[in-house]
Parts: sequence; structure tokens; C-alpha cells
Amino acid sequence: MLKVDISENEQSRDATVPGAQDRALLVAQLLGTLAIIAFLPGNAAKAGALLVLWAATFRRIEFKEVVLVVGVCCFFTVMNAMSLAQGIFSFTEPDVLGMPVYELFMWGFYILHTKRMLGDAPPAPSRVAWGLALAYSAAFAAIKDAQVLLMVTGTLLAIAVFLFHTRRDLAFLGYMVLLGALIEYTGVGSGQWTYPGAPLGGVPPWFVTLWGGVGLFFHRLILPLMAPRPSPVLA
Repeated sequence: MLKVDISENEQSRDATVPGAQDRALLVAQLLGTLAIIAFLPGNAAKAGALLVLWAATFRRIEFKEVVLVVGVCCFFTVMNAMSLAQGIFSFTEPDVLGMPVYELFMWGFYILHTKRMLGDAPPAPSRVAWGLALAYSAAFAAIKDAQVLLMVTGTLLAIAVFLFHTRRDLAFLGYMVLLGALIEYTGVGSGQWTYPGAPLGGVPPWFVTLWGGVGLFFHRLILPLMAPRPSPVLA
């Protein structure tokens, strides 16, 4: 029988739990990021200020985190470009590929911020999760209708939560939904980007499945890849 969930004890191996001061710094980092996006004029100025803020508040960054950030930025730049081409959303002052220059770095920040906030505790790898994640990515790249997108991605996320629902799975999902709400409503409210036909408040409900799915799949797929490999035992 395929076992897709694991115990909390097994999942806590190699955990690095942030302390209260570290989390307070990360909260300040997030508030500063929101303020820069909303109030600092000019895309280049936003990009420069964000990079300075993140460099100061992330402090030491490991090489594997640099690889993580670069990979995430590249992946979501492609995903954003495909979504923009579908007309799912649009930026009001784009610079490159339909995006402001600071957007090229944002998803790397979201992922590293979440990783630092919730700590390292990689679960066991899962082929099932990879299949769901591929279907999830394809839905956001190909589906234009907001209601269909919500239905498809909501179904995929419900299946993922049914299979993977440890406390840390739900923590990553929930935290990224909260992070997404803060980012989305700040960006839309300050006129940085818009969604066509969005409801009151300007943000479509599928933002929950987008951000929640990213959090869950990051925990299930990427953290295991970043886990330290055991040293070989010499006979």
C-alpha cells in the first residue's frame, strides 16, 4: 500500500525552528516589503529598495537558498508571462515580459521568507505530489476563465490536502494563503496590478488555490530536495 503521509516525528527531522526574534524580523521584513510595493514610486526604485531590505533582513543566505531563489524566480517568471498572455491579470506599469522589473524577484522572496518563517523540516519525497504539481502548473498556464480556473485548481488542491495533511503541510498552505492575501490586496489596492472581472476588493478567489498550492507543494517537493544528504559510512 502506498503511504503518502508521514508522522509528525518523522517529519521533524533536521528541523531548524526560527526563534521569536527571527520571526519578529521576518514580520518587519514583510511589512517593509508591502510598504515599498504600495508607496515607493518607480519600478526600478522598488526593485532596489526591496533587494536592500531583503539583504539586510535575511542576513546569512546559504548557497542552496541562492539556488532555490534563482530557480523559483526563473520558474515563476515563465508562469507569470504565460498567465499575462492569457489575460488572467495585468500590471499597470510593465517593464519586461509584461511585468515590472521588481516582479522578477518577488516569488523568490515569497518562498525564502516562508521557509525562514516556518523552518526546515523536510518530509519524505512523493511522486504523487509531483504529478499533482505538474497538473496544477498546467492549469494556471492554460486556463483563462476565472471560474473554471478556481474549480480545477480547487479540486487539485483538495486532492493534495486529502493526501498530504500533516500539521506542517497545513502550516505551509495556510501561511502562504495569508501571505498571498497581504500581497494581492496591497498590490491591487495601490494600483500595481489588476484582475479582469474581479469581485469586490479586486482579487479573484482563485488566489487562495494559487498561493495555498504553492505553499503545500513547496513543502512537499522542494524542501526534500534541499535536505542534507547523509554522509556515506566507511566500512
